[in-house]
Amino acid sequence: MGVIQKDFPLSEFGEKQAMALAERMRPIKIDYLFSSSLIRAKQTAELIGQSQSIRLQLVDRFGEMNLGDMAGMSRDELFERYGDYLRSSPYPKMDYGYMHGETPEQFHHRVTGAFEEMIWQPFYQNDANVALVCHGGVICAILLHFLGLRFDGYLTFMVDHAGISKIDSKHGRPRILYINDTSHLNGLRI
Repeated sequence: MGVIQKDFPLSEFGEKQAMALAERMRPIKIDYLFSSSLIRAKQTAELIGQSQSIRLQLVDRFGEMNLGDMAGMSRDELFERYGDYLRSSPYPKMDYGYMHGETPEQFHHRVTGAFEEMIWQPFYQNDANVALVCHGGVICAILLHFLGLRFDGYLTFMVDHAGISKIDSKHGRPRILYINDTSHLNGLRI
């Protein structure tokens, strides 16, 4: 009986993955470090930033999709309260507005707006390395944004915890170099 996503800290296993990620990032000069303000992302970003003298900027807008009333519920509680809605087609519906959370459109607008405003526009013409520590849904929304595709709440790109995805700019345009590089985890996957 699991608990639906909430602002949980890293588990012991998550700390190992975050340390492996930080070690992988150590030789890369990072000019700017942004992170979701959710505690597991913040803890990961702090590990990355420890080896480099850069200021960590926490940004609420890079947080995962707001699940509303679902957050923190057990799966049993969730189906007891919202079972009819969740069993309707298609399952699972990814519109948490029904449960006082975000709709896919609200989430996409929040994330891509923050990315454009705080990372892409200020830095795409510079030779700066910007790292963003965030969540799977956020990464998916950003990648779909650059591809010009609609975000409907489903995770089109699956990314592992502590995976690295890289976007650069060539001639002022985004270039997705890779998605979900986990070679540094050396088998540390769930």
